Amino acid sequence: MRRLLCALLTGPLAVSTVCLVLSVPSVRAEEDKALVARVTEPGKLPADARLGKPRDLYDKYHPWVPPTNLKAWEAEAQKIRERVLVSQGLWPMPPKTPLNAVIHGKIDRDGYTVEKVYFQSHPGHYVTGNLYRPKKSEGKHAAVLCPHGHWKNGRFYDAGEGVDGERAAAEQIKSGAEKFESGARYPLQARCVTLARMGCTVFFYDMVGYADSKGIDHRSGLTDAEAELRLQNHMGLQTWNSIRSLDFVCSLPEVDDKRIGVTGASGGGTQTFMLCAIDPRPAAAFPAVMVSVDMQGGCVCENADYLRIGINNIALASLFAPKPMAMSGADDWTIDIEKKGLPEMKQVWSLYGKAENVHAKAYPQFKHNYNQVAREMMYGWFNEHLKLGQTAPIVEKDFKPVPPKELSVWNDEHPVPKDVKNAAQLREYLTEVSKKQWEELKPTTPEKLKEFQRVVGTAARVMLDDGVPAAEDVESSLKTIELDENLKVIKGPIGRKGAGEKVPFLVIVPKNFNGTVLVGYVKNKSIASMFKDGKLDKELSFLVDSGNAFALVDPL
Repeated sequence: MRRLLCALLTGPLAVSTVCLVLSVPSVRAEEDKALVARVTEPGKLPADARLGKPRDLYDKYHPWVPPTNLKAWEAEAQKIRERVLVSQGLWPMPPKTPLNAVIHGKIDRDGYTVEKVYFQSHPGHYVTGNLYRPKKSEGKHAAVLCPHGHWKNGRFYDAGEGVDGERAAAEQIKSGAEKFESGARYPLQARCVTLARMGCTVFFYDMVGYADSKGIDHRSGLTDAEAELRLQNHMGLQTWNSIRSLDFVCSLPEVDDKRIGVTGASGGGTQTFMLCAIDPRPAAAFPAVMVSVDMQGGCVCENADYLRIGINNIALASLFAPKPMAMSGADDWTIDIEKKGLPEMKQVWSLYGKAENVHAKAYPQFKHNYNQVAREMMYGWFNEHLKLGQTAPIVEKDFKPVPPKELSVWNDEHPVPKDVKNAAQLREYLTEVSKKQWEELKPTTPEKLKEFQRVVGTAARVMLDDGVPAAEDVESSLKTIELDENLKVIKGPIGRKGAGEKVPFLVIVPKNFNGTVLVGYVKNKSIASMFKDGKLDKELSFLVDSGNAFALVDPL
């Protein structure tokens, strides 16, 4: 309704609307006396598509149809990318403050080393993780970011904890999902180890509130009304942590910043395609068991206001086109990825002549996972597209895991910093940053006005869901009723063409109409409440006596 009100409030559209309705055949009020103020029949709701079942992230099918030509796709991609940034609270981007990265505690292993890392993505908010490096490497080499998903204890995950876990690890080997106990018990470590052995620097970092990430719980702290109103959310914070993780990796002297891959599974798959949607630096991606037309993400770290309006994860992942992206599916919401989702992505990549750069393979014999079968698919993808020069096919080898306690970045020598911010403190910092950015945006010069219009205009378009429609994009089915010798009523449903909207709309036009249309709605009341026995309520009479037309809408 906000979109239509904004459209009606613009001069040209207001005039065109009045001209349109004045040309509609009139009906005498006597023929419609009792129903003069009603747009729909008594007891019936408008046939508005939005009055149906609300779309839910767990719905079985979330369709999205990509454009069929490159120009249309690139225009839509720009809008989707801006939607992502606004929804994450990253429009405009916060300042990139010093990382002050600390790397310590090197652990020596067969063909690679493991180190502990922490740095500040915001002042007082620390990103924590492990850095896997190949022992033998000549010149600059590729790097891979590894965000994890919602595995128990995250980076410290041990599938073999306790008797039941040990049985589960054994079952993984028996089913063919894993070949070694090391990979069955520590599948998250396994991918970092093999990628490092392939010659990559690998940064495996914590989600907010997991493992060594302190200060803010994973599912609380940025979920209150004040945070939502300022678009301060867990998803945006994790996306920002991923951007800063890229900054950290690119700062390492041995890394070739033109050969960076990103891979994670489940919630880590969401982080993968979200980062790749807005940051141009990754060269290849592998989001495992997450990209689909079905369930879209079940945690606050995967959802944000304004994000998936009219789009789905297929559209978000497609923002990476035409760069190489592969995906694995399993016996979960991604089981149909080859039939639903991949064809749409192929269509997008084909607009660039790069259909071969997007690929998906589902493994219905396995439940939700990032097991050895899927990992080896990823190794082959990165070997090809990050130009690692390894002999294919790449088969994962056994390794000596690092006990989770030894992976922790915090110890006596490197204790948890005293300046770690909790959620309230981080929000206070982010709010101050936003206020400062707003002050800097004030249009005090012609140049600043352009930037103000770009930033604020884009945010308004996203928050108003595509902004204000043009007059020709508003459709209506209206009729005119002669209320008395001085007033006429024009009424009917209005909406955007093709949107399925049927907003009850009524305009009161005086005989001495002066060209001004006032638009509004009646608080806690309906349009019908402003009429009694077919006559205009006194509250509105004074507005039209001076020649103004008055338009009313019923809120959804």
